[in-house]
Amino acid sequence: MEWVTIILSSLLTLISPVGLVADQVAEGLIRERIHQADLIDVRIDNTPSFRLTGGRVERVRIAGRGVYPIPELRIDVFDVETDPIDIDLPALQSGELALDEPIQAASHFIFRADDLNVLLRSQRIQTLLDTLEFDLPGVSDRQRDRYGFANPQIQFLSGNRVQVTVDIEDRVQQEQVQALVETGLEVIDGHQLVLVEPTVTVDEQPVPRQLIDAFTAGINSELTLKQFEEIDIVARVLRLDLQPETLDIVVFLRIDPASALLNFED
Repeated sequence: MEWVTIILSSLLTLISPVGLVADQVAEGLIRERIHQADLIDVRIDNTPSFRLTGGRVERVRIAGRGVYPIPELRIDVFDVETDPIDIDLPALQSGELALDEPIQAASHFIFRADDLNVLLRSQRIQTLLDTLEFDLPGVSDRQRDRYGFANPQIQFLSGNRVQVTVDIEDRVQQEQVQALVETGLEVIDGHQLVLVEPTVTVDEQPVPRQLIDAFTAGINSELTLKQFEEIDIVARVLRLDLQPETLDIVVFLRIDPASALLNFED
């Protein structure tokens, strides 16, 4: 949800008692909050224009190409279009961002597999992998510390399937074997991501189905956007399309005025 914070924090300066900051300035504000971008284009629609001083924006459209929210991650295509936005102007004048009405937006992202693999090879991800434990049934605490993960790589397949490879390192024997996971991806009711017919091999040997099913059940229970409703955010996936080179996803987002997401520091 970090990109939502970027957009909302930029809107802090779009409305003031004296009028509107130009689209070009809004683009600059967004660029200040990301690492870099090949293209950022912002269009702010408001008719009549005097409503802006009352805290209402009819629509905000943001188009990004080659966007790096962080140095390690490139988003090939990033498009956002909002419904009307009603900002609590007195709160804004006090330095706070508050909404009079919920904000709704549709967002379109395209990720390239090559760009995601750059992220996966980064130190940021390796640091995260170093915190993970080798948690399988029958594995002792000592064995969990013995094994680690490295060199993850992702490949998109046809039929909305994805393949992930990762090395399992034996830190005692200084050896490693490759694990390969292949699974389909399906979104149910717009919020639940489900792994479809997953297969796992370790050192070219298939992992027993009962272990895969136990692992999948735990993963599927966590892969839901409903968890964001705890902070008054409704998120739904409208489209998920995997091609051999790209991941294309469209997301709907609704943020209620009471959402904790609005309580950030600029």
